[in-house]
Amino acid sequence: MTETPSDMFRAEKTLDVRGLFNPIDCRSLGVIKLALQDLQPGEVLEVLANRFQQREIQAWVKKFSHRLLREVDEQGLVRLYIEKGC
Repeated sequence: MTETPSDMFRAEKTLDVRGLFNPIDCRSLGVIKLALQDLQPGEVLEVLANRFQQREIQAWVKKFSHRLLREVDEQGLVRLYIEKGC
């Protein structure tokens, strides 16, 4: 049996942002911020995005002291695993 990315990382919550904005902007990143508020520090949010959104999300994660654990690109579907910081 082949492992899928979701098998490799256990995320407490999944958020699909592909249909929300493209390209991503600061106000739209608030959707990710709200999803992380429901989690405890150390818990993981899986964000489904496209390649255009990926770079902005990467920068946002660093700016707000969260940790990007892994990125998986499945032919344009990008899965970003974000660990909530303190």
